[in-house]
Amino acid sequence: MPALDFGNHLALPGDPTDNSHATRRKYVLDQVATKPSLATTAPTAVAGTAVAGNATTASPSNHVHNYTFYATAPAALGTAAVGAANLPARGDHVHAMPTATQVGAASTSALTSHIDTTTVHLPAVGASDNNKVLTAGAAGAAPSWQAAQTGVTLGNAAGTAVGTAANGTSGSAAKEDHVHSYGFDTTAPAAVAGTAAVGSASMPARRDHVHSYTFYATAPAALGTAAVGSAPLPARGDHVHPMPTLAQLVSSTYRTTVTGNGTLTSLPVTHSLNSQELDVKVWTNTTPPKRIYTDYTPTSANALTVDFAIAPPSTASYIVRVVKWG
Repeated sequence: MPALDFGNHLALPGDPTDNSHATRRKYVLDQVATKPSLATTAPTAVAGTAVAGNATTASPSNHVHNYTFYATAPAALGTAAVGAANLPARGDHVHAMPTATQVGAASTSALTSHIDTTTVHLPAVGASDNNKVLTAGAAGAAPSWQAAQTGVTLGNAAGTAVGTAANGTSGSAAKEDHVHSYGFDTTAPAAVAGTAAVGSASMPARRDHVHSYTFYATAPAALGTAAVGSAPLPARGDHVHPMPTLAQLVSSTYRTTVTGNGTLTSLPVTHSLNSQELDVKVWTNTTPPKRIYTDYTPTSANALTVDFAIAPPSTASYIVRVVKWG
């Protein structure tokens, strides 16, 4: 078999003459050893002129070249030109500011005052040009003094009070610092009512205005079952509810006797007053009776327990009076 040529990568001669395995292995290794090795140094910076190079090592496939930037200060502003430099400029480079002479002014002061001793940048002002304004001419032509446009006159009347919005018909303009006063509602505020209302007045109320109360006009209800009520109006502070009758009080009172058993500390009482707002008092069932101070616990709207610190003996009898309030 003739020799094989793989370009610059690898060239193999013809078949080896020795057929032994060791000889072939050495032959392959000798040929692989001729491949170039990878470089370990950083690539050179990008330059303006391309060079083929003469290194005997190869670059890794992910190598990176850095920039070599143009080192001369940027040129002054002038006629636009593509340039011939073969290096890039840095991204934050700065060109010098042009001088007054470069932009066509006789001096630096001519740029700020627009006039100097040699160059006139504004047209001359004649005797008839008083109160005129400088007006640009056609493209390339010098500006000229022209009569000022007629504007509106400023009004001297005070601003109207704030009220209903209107376009207005005045032919004069308002001064920019004019102030409108508030037009306040002069009607006395309505009394506080039960139903809230947005109102339809077009004028604001003064901040120290006061609304009077509209009070609930029905006589207070008699005492009975407690209720929040549904009236939308407040009651007067000195209102009075009627005194309950004796019959009403009796119907709100329950009296009974309970007897201990030596074991229970809480003795049950069924009063059937349909309430847990109660006043409970206990006496000994003796002559004369003696007041006993105990606690009580409502167990329902119609029952409770009288709670003793120590279980009363089976021979002890007590009078219990329960009064319903509300």
